[in-house]
Formats: sequence, C-alpha cells, structure tokens
Amino acid sequence: MMAHLVGFGAAAAVSKGALAAVTPKPVGKWDFGPLVLDWKPLEVATGDTLLVDAQVGGSPVKAVLDSGSGASIIDLSLAQALGIENGERRTISGLGGKAPVRLIHDVDVQLGDRTRRLPFAVVADLSTLSAAFGRRINMLLGADMFVENCIALDFGRRQFAFAPTGSFLGGGEWTAIALGRGAKQELYVSASIAGSRPVPVMIDLGSSAALMLSSSYVDTLGLTKERATSTAALGGVEGIATVDVFTTPTLSLGGLSAQDIPTLGNRNWLPTSTVGNIGLPLIGQFDAIFDVTAGFVWLRPPAARRPLAMLKDRSGLGLATSATALTVVHVAANSPAKKGGWAIGERIVRVNGHGINADYTHGDLWRWRFGPTGTLITLETTVGEHRTLRLADYY
Repeated sequence: MMAHLVGFGAAAAVSKGALAAVTPKPVGKWDFGPLVLDWKPLEVATGDTLLVDAQVGGSPVKAVLDSGSGASIIDLSLAQALGIENGERRTISGLGGKAPVRLIHDVDVQLGDRTRRLPFAVVADLSTLSAAFGRRINMLLGADMFVENCIALDFGRRQFAFAPTGSFLGGGEWTAIALGRGAKQELYVSASIAGSRPVPVMIDLGSSAALMLSSSYVDTLGLTKERATSTAALGGVEGIATVDVFTTPTLSLGGLSAQDIPTLGNRNWLPTSTVGNIGLPLIGQFDAIFDVTAGFVWLRPPAARRPLAMLKDRSGLGLATSATALTVVHVAANSPAKKGGWAIGERIVRVNGHGINADYTHGDLWRWRFGPTGTLITLETTVGEHRTLRLADYY
C-alpha cells in the first residue's frame, strides 16, 4: 500500500561487501529466452516514488506502481471526471488505519502495451497522498496489475518492461525469492531482521520507507534499545500518522543483506499476515523482476551500477507540498528543526532564495533536505521571516 513519508526521506545502506559475496561479476543479462523486451520509461519521482504512464478507460494518467496494494486504487477526482465514481460503499485498511471507499467493477487499465480488465478497482480520496508527494496522484497500480505479467524493473537505467508470466529464465547472478500472499492479498517475502528468525514482510514498491516494522515486533526484538530514535509523519490513504524512526542493524533477504537501515516503527500497524514491509529505497538497490503468478521475485545487484540514490532527511521537517508553499505538518523529535523552534502550520515560500512553485518536485530543489551534514539552509516563511537551518543526522 502506498505510504509516503511527508517531506521526509529514509533509505537503506546496502553493504557492497554483502552484495559482492552474492554475485561478484554481474553480467547484466535479462534472460527472457527468445523474447525481446520493449523497455518503457520509469520515473523515480522525489527519489522514492515510481511513476509510469497508464490509461484508465482510455484516458491517459500518471500512475504509481504499488505492489503493496492488493487492488488498484483510482483517485476520487479522476473517477468523477471519468463518470465512474459511483460504486459499492466499502472500507479499506491501509498500513495504519482505515478509510471509506467505493468499489467499482470491470475497469480497463493499460500499462505499457498490455491492457488488463480488472474485476474491480477501488475509488478513494488520494488527496493526502498527493499533498505528501507534492503532485496529484491519479492512480495506484496494485498487485492486481502484476497478475499474468512478468515485470522487469531496471532502476539504474530508469526503465521497465513487461513479459508474459513464466517467461523469465533466471540465471546465476539472480537470487530467486518466493512470494507469499497475505490475508488481504498483499505480497510478502521472508526476511531476517537483526539476525532473528525469518518473518513475513510485505514487498512494497509503493512505500517510500526502506523498512517499516510494527512497533510490537520492534519491541519484541528490542530494536530501539540504546539507539537514537526520532519521529516522522507518514501519509497514506487513511491520512497522516506519526511514526517512530530508528536504525535497524541488519536485514537478510534470500542471501542478500543490508546494514544500517533507516526504519519506521508503526504503532498502528494493521496487516495481520506480516510484521512490516520493505519499501522502494531498499528494493531499488537491485535490479528486480516480479512474477506474481509464478510466485517469485528475482533480485540482483544492478548491472547499470547506478542503484537508486540513498536519501536521508537531515532537516526534521515534515512538509506538505502545494504549488506555492511547503507547509510544516510535523517536526521530528531531536532534529535540527526541533532545536530551531519550527512549529506545525508554518509555511515556507523560498528555499535558499528559490521560490516554491508547481515544479518543486520535478526539478532538484526538493533535494535540499538530503544534503550533507553541516549544510546551512536558508528558509523564507510566508510572513517574510528568513531562518537558517543546519542539516544534521538526528537518529
């Protein structure tokens, strides 16, 4: 299920040594036998969200690729424009809450050169997600779009491709990891957290957090004992919630491993089949192939040698983005923003002299929060006040 850290980034650090132990010489082969892949552009927006071109009912849309959602979700405003907003009243569960939705049937969705008629889709208000992301989100393409398809994700070259299920032949440099299905049809894999016995965790392309764990599981393992912790704001279909932030020492997945992973602790974790999820920042350290119907995901170190950038917020400001300003919706505990006296509701109109506008998430200005420790940032508020904030690690 798409969950977006509100103006806050966290990503895992994958050990080069650990990856080299798995495959020292990746050859870069995507082996689909006689099939020739038709690669399509893949936009990685704000470093943690996958955007693809799709069509719903014949109308072009920008959609988020979200393996963590069992069903595809159409934004209410788009559904109204298409005249398909009326359906059965339902309630769906996000990662930390519930939301009222409508259920509609027989929806044609085209992705790449493939059109799939979904037996049903969800219509929901995605405005909270849009505010967290900084752009209008029209649709989340859930795991139902992965059925009968084999989806290749080349993050290094920012491209994806489709092939029929069962067509990928694997190979020595690829690690095959079994996929399971939870009670809500969510996809999960088995992973070892901090050296513990393997547990089920969702594999969620729609999550901007490298790793999210239920707080009860965190407490069971004692992951936050004697570790620096902070807080963050997490936006989802169900709204915005405050979560804990800390660092998990290790994660092992099918023989691949990562160290020092920025992690969210969710005290309202609702899924009953899993204890957490692995999100895009961690998945994006690899080339990936999803074949949901075959029941596997394959991972390997990227042949392009350019995994997704490892972003970490060093400001402590949780921000909702509009075309004219950044609104503070959260101030992280123990962060530079907290020490600087920032408060919820304050609005920023300029960053280092650059005005906030509709292009904020399209260019590079949004990267200011992820700069090196010690970087001095000048922020101008709506009341004309100029304030400085020095970036620092705070968890």
